[in-house]
Amino acid sequence: MAGNSSHAMQRAAPLVPMPALLSEFGVEIEAVLEGTGLGVEDLRPEAMIPFAQAQLILDRAALLTGRDDFGLQMGLRQGLEALGPVGSIMRHAATLGNALSDFVGLQLGNSGGAAVYLLRSADHAVFGYGVYDSSGHASPQIYDLALAVGCNIVKELTDGAVGPSELWSVRRKPSDLSPYMSLGHCPIRFEQSQTCLFLPGRSIGHELPLADPSFHRSAIAEIMAQRARVPWDTAHQVRNVFRSQLVAGRTTMPDVAKRLGLHPRSLRRALQRENATFDTIKDDVRYAVARELLALTSLSIVDIGMALDFATPSAFVRAFRRWSGVTPGIWRKERE
Repeated sequence: MAGNSSHAMQRAAPLVPMPALLSEFGVEIEAVLEGTGLGVEDLRPEAMIPFAQAQLILDRAALLTGRDDFGLQMGLRQGLEALGPVGSIMRHAATLGNALSDFVGLQLGNSGGAAVYLLRSADHAVFGYGVYDSSGHASPQIYDLALAVGCNIVKELTDGAVGPSELWSVRRKPSDLSPYMSLGHCPIRFEQSQTCLFLPGRSIGHELPLADPSFHRSAIAEIMAQRARVPWDTAHQVRNVFRSQLVAGRTTMPDVAKRLGLHPRSLRRALQRENATFDTIKDDVRYAVARELLALTSLSIVDIGMALDFATPSAFVRAFRRWSGVTPGIWRKERE
């Protein structure tokens, strides 16, 4: 099996609305938290909780309320405020593209189990979210939450002037689509290889109404100073960047090193000091994403191999057997 990153932490802010929402459905928060090792006092905006526990709590809430759209309902109730200081920085960026890029660059401080990414082309921009935590818990609810928050962020930043042209989600198609219609006046496609918003290419240059260059610069400087005092370890950064690079199909060490502003040799040495290697991290993230796509979608083995940037389907099957001891087809069947 590939290396392990199961100690990933998540800022609890996205879960803060949970007690009130559960109450609307006649469920007590204590019932959801039972056996998780967490209490109501842990659901504070600045608290950090295990990423795997955040996913588990969302799934338990969906089960106990009987609401398969529970994560969606959570996400619809929040936006930039849930991102803490990062949200404030985004609000005062010059353009929508600048704001989303701020989120991509600073999101690791909010979550160590998932990456936010922004891919651009002349026709459209892809603003997405992908889990890489290796705990093995695959949750459709966290993707619903992320999709709703993403839509709200874009709407809030632009005062509703920009919206998605299409939405993708890795989750299976829900039986009731009506709650998802509130995400935007656009198609939504389920069982995809990624969860993301497609935005019109020209929208990235949309000027934000609350742009404040001076505040933006000082806020960025402050958060970077905090990061310098408690730096993120290199392996953690590589996991995060590799997850976003996976979507773009740029997964070599030079690709990741470039994103981190390092020479590949410098990156290799930094990882060695942490007793980590690029290949181990690459396997770890690919294995986590493979299990998630096998569990949450009915995508073919060929499509999953392509999503993981394998040269051929057989290369993916061999790698998955090395990681898990069985083929991806058998792994999926054992969990049906």
